[in-house]
Amino acid sequence: MTSDYHFEDERLEAVAIAKILPKLSQQELFSYKRCYLGISLENPVFDSRSLRAILCWASERFESCLVIVGDHLRRFNERILNGLDDAEAAKAAGKIGDVFVLKTKGLFEQFDGEQVRLTRWKEHLHGGEFKESKEVIEQLFVSDEQFRASVEKDAVSFVNRQHRRGQRLAVEQAEAIGLCCEYLLEEIAVFSALSERGWRVELYPGPELRVLTEVARGKYPSVPRGLKERISVELKVGAGARHKS
Repeated sequence: MTSDYHFEDERLEAVAIAKILPKLSQQELFSYKRCYLGISLENPVFDSRSLRAILCWASERFESCLVIVGDHLRRFNERILNGLDDAEAAKAAGKIGDVFVLKTKGLFEQFDGEQVRLTRWKEHLHGGEFKESKEVIEQLFVSDEQFRASVEKDAVSFVNRQHRRGQRLAVEQAEAIGLCCEYLLEEIAVFSALSERGWRVELYPGPELRVLTEVARGKYPSVPRGLKERISVELKVGAGARHKS
């Protein structure tokens, strides 16, 4: 497979900020020098020229942008939607990640590797910050009924989206929700660890999770420091962005 990206002469899609959590001015936001962009492999925005527009937008505003391909995280989706066991799911998710990396190779080569750096999910599951954040978040999920309920609502939202799309679950709904919660707790722990390492600003072309919106508003004081300091930036790409400031 060769890269699908050859956009040197193509007009970029518009990109604009839809929301910043917690609330900051754009001047305050851009005083931060680093950002990260998580790649959800099921999101069509990341399989189109919109990805290039987002990377160009970020590279013009931040000194460094860390791009994280959520391939290994997708192993939970493989278990829920395809009924694979742990090992099979991890292998399938890795292959999907391999395809994305190969397909976008030409795109990322257009950027300075120091300014826009591509990484994969497994790389972020090591180190003290992640382990400590994961332990605190998992304990909070057990001990704080409101936090657990919020995570579960995000999990139910995922399951309901699959139903609306006509996607059948390969496991019982209760198991699917449990696996979704595991997905979310791992994802949140990675975000916390990134923030603690100085990657506080997350860019994403879509709305924030319910539970992280509540965290940004100070609802759960026991979350790790990284989550308290994290900044979430929801982006609009394409036609909708032209109506945003």
